[in-house]
Amino acid sequence: MLFQRAASVSTSPLLWKGPEDRRIRLQLVSVEDVEGQAQSGSLAVFLGVQPSTAQQAGWGAVRTWSLPTHGADHGGSCACCQGGGQLGRFLISLIQERARGKCVFFQTLCLICLPQDRAGLMQALQSDPLVFSLYGLEAVSSRFSCLC
Repeated sequence: MLFQRAASVSTSPLLWKGPEDRRIRLQLVSVEDVEGQAQSGSLAVFLGVQPSTAQQAGWGAVRTWSLPTHGADHGGSCACCQGGGQLGRFLISLIQERARGKCVFFQTLCLICLPQDRAGLMQALQSDPLVFSLYGLEAVSSRFSCLC
């Protein structure tokens, strides 16, 4: 057989293509799995979650980002209520800070969210072409594999 029929291959432009991909690696991690995932050359961004001291340990830098509470569908601070490209603008501003030397020169950006926010976050990332032109989504665990 020449072709594999059951392969789940995604052609999403958001996916990181490997070492030849010049974009910044973007990892999506559950807040439940973040301990032990820290990388000194990475920037960790906790989305709508206040990290514990243990969750912050070992990262190159840590940021928190919460969504505006107005206009939210169910409570405000979850990534799935993101609207109007606000997350995309925030991610682009991180690259600008990196280029200007105002934050750690990160090779990987880890977005850390609640498990129930994952689907909305993926939709927000996929809908912003500027984000996926600068970042490439890399799968980091079976729980948060790329379903692009």
